Amino acid sequence: MAGIGRDVSDGLDIRSALEAAAETLRRLPAGLRRPRLTSWPEVVRDSSSLLAPSAEGRSRPAAPTPGAIDRMDQALLWLLACDGEARRLVWARACRVPWRKLEDLDGRSHVTLRKIVARGHDQIRRHLAES
Repeated sequence: MAGIGRDVSDGLDIRSALEAAAETLRRLPAGLRRPRLTSWPEVVRDSSSLLAPSAEGRSRPAAPTPGAIDRMDQALLWLLACDGEARRLVWARACRVPWRKLEDLDGRSHVTLRKIVARGHDQIRRHLAES
C-alpha cells in the first residue's frame, strides 16, 4: 500500500481520497452504544428482527473493506503534512461540511477558507512528491 500516495497528483485526487477516507471512517462500527450491564449478547427472538431497521430507524451502512481501511489510514496520515489551521479545514471539507457552516464556525469568508484548504492540498501534494 506504500504506492497509493504516488498516484495522487492533483487537488481533485487528494480531495476525493480524503472524502473516501471520511466515508470509510463513517462506515466503521461505532462500538457498543449501550451500557455494559451484562456480558451476554442480545438475544435474537426471530428472524424478522434481523431484517428490521435499527433503533435509530435506519440501517447501518456496509462495513468497509480492509483495502478501504488501509487507504483511509494512509489518507489520514497525509493530514499531518498540513499546518493545524489547514488540517482542520481540509478534514471538514472531506467530511462535506458546507462552506456556509464553516464560515459561521470560523468567522472568515469562504474565499479565505478556500485559500486555506488549497494551501493544505498543496502541502499534502508537496509531502507526497517528497516521499
